Amino acid sequence: MTKTWKNTLKKLAAGTLAASAILTLAACGKDSSAKAASDFAYVKDKGTLVVGVTRFEPMDYMDGEEWVGFDADLAKAFAEDLGVSVEFQEINWESKEVELQAKTIDCIWNGLTWSEDRAKQMGLTEAYLTNKQCLVVKPELGQKVKTIEDLKGLQIAAESGSAGESYVQDNLTDVNYIEKTAQIDCLTELKMGTIDACVIDLIMAEYLTNKDGSNFQGLVPLPDVLDSATENYVVAFRQDSALVDKADSFFEAKREDGSLKALAERYKLSQALPQ
Repeated sequence: MTKTWKNTLKKLAAGTLAASAILTLAACGKDSSAKAASDFAYVKDKGTLVVGVTRFEPMDYMDGEEWVGFDADLAKAFAEDLGVSVEFQEINWESKEVELQAKTIDCIWNGLTWSEDRAKQMGLTEAYLTNKQCLVVKPELGQKVKTIEDLKGLQIAAESGSAGESYVQDNLTDVNYIEKTAQIDCLTELKMGTIDACVIDLIMAEYLTNKDGSNFQGLVPLPDVLDSATENYVVAFRQDSALVDKADSFFEAKREDGSLKALAERYKLSQALPQ
């Protein structure tokens, strides 16, 4: 075989590989686009957006027979924009990803903290609120706890699968950790005196310990004790769902028309809006 002929064959082979790669990428792009469109079509066709929530005041909570709150009100408005009804379904926070993929819910709109691991499993929106983890203690410890060193040997609760649990497990190794199903359960146990402290979202801690008529008045939030980084709240949809972009556009519209700011003021969350 001549050298010229060998070079010709090499060029043909390279061209074939390049064409194959382009076709593969195009197919992947089509698959991704089809998946995104199909999830949106799935919600539109059934006519209902099923929103996974836990009882997390002021984000999602019951007022009589109705789900209300900062997140609940936004979810209702988003569903209206989509032209579908909204249904709220209470979920186990630890199994939220499983419920989303199984399509028992269509999104998680419940003060979900962005993380790299979650971004690999779900489609996440841009941040719409900020938060951090907060230590809450029983009244008699309010003046005694100054640093995390003062927590040694205490019974401290957090919600299973939450950012609070991650903080406790990563930073409070000398405490007796108690896992609870929901953040509200942590506050209830603390009020009953069966635990010494809990780590929950600052948004919930400040709202419920200061709200008039709240069962949790008297508990003491200590936001400066924990060296907790700022977190971002996002909404989670299924991976590659077109609903992610639609939700981002929805948030942008609500920022521009001032309704997001007004809603934050209503629920005393103005300080949590991203700057």
